[in-house]
Amino acid sequence: MTSDVPFEQPSFDFDLFFSAYWRKRPLYVPGGAKELLGRVWTDDDFDAALARARADGTEVKERPGEVTFIEQVSRFDTDLRDRADRLAGVFGAPQAWFDAIRTCARSGIGAHFDHSDNFVLQQNGTKEWTLASSQHLDRQDVVRRMMNHPGVGAHELPVDDSVRFTVGPGDLLYIPLLWLHSGVSRGDSLSVSLVCPAVSLQAAVLPLLAQVLRARGVGHQPVPALHTGLSPQQRAEATAALARATRAFLERMSDDVLADAVLALQHRRLTEESARPASDTA
Repeated sequence: MTSDVPFEQPSFDFDLFFSAYWRKRPLYVPGGAKELLGRVWTDDDFDAALARARADGTEVKERPGEVTFIEQVSRFDTDLRDRADRLAGVFGAPQAWFDAIRTCARSGIGAHFDHSDNFVLQQNGTKEWTLASSQHLDRQDVVRRMMNHPGVGAHELPVDDSVRFTVGPGDLLYIPLLWLHSGVSRGDSLSVSLVCPAVSLQAAVLPLLAQVLRARGVGHQPVPALHTGLSPQQRAEATAALARATRAFLERMSDDVLADAVLALQHRRLTEESARPASDTA
């Protein structure tokens, strides 16, 4: 894991971050949490969000006396939600949110990888982090993770090709998309993490394709109803007709006219997004 770019910087500079670190390598910034978050998030804030989450009936992951994890804690804290929305635009994500974790003893959640870019913002206490490049992942694991298959993510860290960080109060640690990571608290601690989920090409393109197909009426034909009144021969004929129509539909989806329409719609969406005023992240 060699590079001329150091893992640590004295401050969080967006230009440097996007050119040298974004989805390439981790970044550790001592005292950088407030630079990105714009505030300190306290134990009182955690308690208030925890009470709202429980009142809402949201499942809170907890090992009593050890660790409490609130996924998407920004749902229960208006200020965090507003900050997450602004930062989503900065990092080019369709959405973003904050998670929060508080520990009362030495504990961790095990080594794994996420289909998101994560910014750990340590509020109090200290955590020991170990990270390793996504090159250690099997391609099929990456595919399944990006396609949101359940039960994918846990993965051992390599023994001799990892990097370690000691993240203390007020520090920032950026964990790139798909990088393996494990964080272990030394004791009492509180941190929030900005989560910027990655979007698969399929998830980005299929809605645009569906919109174009719908606008042009492609595939509008009703399919045969395989009702109980059909004879075996009629059922076979209806099934064959459906297969022919499906093949023709799939072939139509790949023609240049539809492809150009999808690309034009994609370009218009991206142009509209880039025209929105930049958000103040403070």
